[in-house]
Amino acid sequence: MMNLLSAEWYKLIRSKSYYICIAVVASAVALMYGVLSLAGDIKDVSLMELVCQIFSGDLVPCVLAIFVSIFVIGEYESGMMKNVAGKGRARWKIFLAKLMITELAMLPIILVGIGAGLLGGLWFKGSDSFTGAFWQNLAVHTGLQLLLEMALVGVFVLSSDLCRSYAAGISLGIGISAFPMLIMEGADMWLKKSNVSISGFWLVNRSVRCPYEGFTADYVLETVLVALFWLVFAAGLGIRHFSRADIK
Repeated sequence: MMNLLSAEWYKLIRSKSYYICIAVVASAVALMYGVLSLAGDIKDVSLMELVCQIFSGDLVPCVLAIFVSIFVIGEYESGMMKNVAGKGRARWKIFLAKLMITELAMLPIILVGIGAGLLGGLWFKGSDSFTGAFWQNLAVHTGLQLLLEMALVGVFVLSSDLCRSYAAGISLGIGISAFPMLIMEGADMWLKKSNVSISGFWLVNRSVRCPYEGFTADYVLETVLVALFWLVFAAGLGIRHFSRADIK
């Protein structure tokens, strides 16, 4: 297993697309600050909202979807996965190693985005805005977002393994990032009279709606359970599919 993890780690640090995705997230944060500054609205936005603005839409899910698709599907396109699987290693270990390294790769992408947000907040808001309450709220918010994005990455790894082609994998990943959120919002409107809401069970909806402060124990627990459900579901189905499907 360690050999598989080492091999996947080597592929990650040699991946140009990975560093491009990190740069895209940082550039998006810088662009956001620039637009708000030019519009003169930056004073009306709280520091916490500025720092965590990268989670307010589907930018991060789309970036993650593209990176994961390239990272996972690239081995099928090049024929490398057939060689790895043909060496007699247990297939579930191969898939799990790929999943673990891909999850690890997600951390710098998210943390660089938050770091860029902190630098922008320091520049435009000043150091006086970084109070003790801010750091506490940021820690909880970041932790919840990392859990949700970790589960979403697992879904992207599954979708990439199911497609095994760049065009289909990237298209499906972007579709997963955007369309279920809209469908869930529409379902909530349809079920509004029944006082039923299902959008909170989808990762992207929950990420976008994650509060910046006032976290309750019930909300934190619900978020953890939703993230764990999708992560376990994606990992289990992915291992099952990878173990049984032919590799061409």
